Amino acid sequence: MSDTGPVAAPIKRHAARPHRTRGQHRASWAAELSPLLAGTQRRYTAVVGSAVAGASIVAMATAAGLPSGEEPAPSRAVDDIAALAAEASVPETVASGGSEGATASPAGAAAAAAEAPAQSERTTPVTGQDAQIRWRPMLDQITITSLFGQRWGRNHNGVDFDAETGDPVYAAYPGTVKHAGWESGFGNLVVIDHGDGVETYYAHNSALNVAPGDWVDAGAHIADAGNTGFSFGSHVHFEVHVDGQPVEPLGYLSEAGLDLR
Repeated sequence: MSDTGPVAAPIKRHAARPHRTRGQHRASWAAELSPLLAGTQRRYTAVVGSAVAGASIVAMATAAGLPSGEEPAPSRAVDDIAALAAEASVPETVASGGSEGATASPAGAAAAAAEAPAQSERTTPVTGQDAQIRWRPMLDQITITSLFGQRWGRNHNGVDFDAETGDPVYAAYPGTVKHAGWESGFGNLVVIDHGDGVETYYAHNSALNVAPGDWVDAGAHIADAGNTGFSFGSHVHFEVHVDGQPVEPLGYLSEAGLDLR
């Protein structure tokens, strides 16, 4: 033995994990997981989760082996895992200097959130529009030749519009064709049921373009004007019925947004 005393044996490092030494105590959980967590934030959840599960199993096994009534000693492994989990849960942020990969502290994140300007209210390029379904004229050119009311000793239940034979006649509102055919003094008649007890009549047509049961939209070409039935010239006789009773058409259409007067 020399005067300098015994020579300490060199420490043998683990080839794959230089932070571990052979023949000595096991490295802490924090040291084991630090290389895995460094630069791999996307995988930290799986790594830390597995480690927490392992630490929990160790803790339970230790508790099971203790005598009844004896409290287990605090586990360093559990403390290490809790610290790593708290560190890894901090979201990735860009440092104030612009470098990537920097991790902000919880206090710094809270301060940044407090200083951030309030988000502006969301806006939409879609603007409000009027209802798309509207009453529309039943002819391209509207010229009134006879009004609703008493005529020749009896009530005239509609309004007459001047039209040439063959002029297109349009549905004033969407609905289902209730009648399309010959009807006594009306001649070739189209009746459309618009729902809610409202029906419209188009009489004296020379030709019909729809059949009972057809659905028509507002403005659909339903017939051609004519001089059929009890008529003294080519025209369109138009009526509005509400709950089975004829009403004054021009007033009803005006209240519905279509003024033909």
